[in-house]
Amino acid sequence: MIDVRMSDILAERALSGEMRLRLPYQAGMSAGDVIRREGFRGEEAQAILTMVNGEQRPHRHPLQDGDTVELVIPMVGGEARPGRGAR
Repeated sequence: MIDVRMSDILAERALSGEMRLRLPYQAGMSAGDVIRREGFRGEEAQAILTMVNGEQRPHRHPLQDGDTVELVIPMVGGEARPGRGAR
């Protein structure tokens, strides 16, 4: 089995609608297959980072039975600087 975790933001858009789920392992399965199985395509799929067993991996990374895959949306931000909106 593959344990899958994702944020609530992704879960709302995923086919399963779940933040945590288990998928049956299939030989040759990749992290990108998990993304596609949850219904993400195109630019949306490309924007998702995949963490396999706690380490960032490319979508083409092959999975092993028992792996944990976390789907992550990178957050962009910065720190406020005095005089530029910081209060």
